[in-house]
Amino acid sequence: MTTAITELVSGFVIHRIDDLPDDDGSIRVVSTDLDQQETETAQLSWISTSEKVRAARLKSPLERHRYTASNVSTRRVLNGLTGILPENLEIFRDKCGKPYLTSPAAAVHPPSESPLKFSVSHSENCLCVATALGRHVGVDIEVMNPNLDARAISETCLPLEDIDRVRRSSLRERSLVFYRLWTRREAFAKMRGHGVNSDHLHRTPSLPWSLRSIEFLIRDRCQTTTRRALCDLSARPESAKVTCLLGNLSPYDRFSLQNSPL
Repeated sequence: MTTAITELVSGFVIHRIDDLPDDDGSIRVVSTDLDQQETETAQLSWISTSEKVRAARLKSPLERHRYTASNVSTRRVLNGLTGILPENLEIFRDKCGKPYLTSPAAAVHPPSESPLKFSVSHSENCLCVATALGRHVGVDIEVMNPNLDARAISETCLPLEDIDRVRRSSLRERSLVFYRLWTRREAFAKMRGHGVNSDHLHRTPSLPWSLRSIEFLIRDRCQTTTRRALCDLSARPESAKVTCLLGNLSPYDRFSLQNSPL
């Protein structure tokens, strides 16, 4: 008997990361706390030369650890789904920056032929990896900064209708409104394979797509204070279910399902 499924809310099936279910065709979102990930020396061979160079350029030891841990964790997730050894996984990016997976033996195939699609996002110590077979996915997670001037920032990076939403929101809710609008746009852009400021972002996909939202409660390294992290997942064609695999991130007190366009 298994107690893997802990909650079913709004199209999400919630599991602990160590109770990984058999593949049931659903989209999976794996989340974890990078600050609690220990990267072994042998695992450093998993990441590419360019990733090692980028890590070496980071001045902060904490940011360097998080960046390396995110790459190792991503390969661990992909290894579990493909059976390809982490050190043999090769992650490429197309001309718009969308990642795709291949192995050395399959490098001659274009990314469109790969059945496994995935998207990766991390903010501070939070990592989310979304995977799906035969579906395009995009995920974005942002740890909320309560001191952010949401109105000023929105005027530099959001379209007019969203700027108006931020302006009309109460001071208490303004940060939440901004972050939710931002993560939705990022997730949608990643699904489409275009930048967040691309004109393509405003075009409706030809196939039905879905947008799901989830929140996490994040504790600081001293476990004394908590902050909220917002995560959005876009998928095309739309999917009836998302399997959310929780590592050492705690689910926040609500899960929501949104199927309306931006």
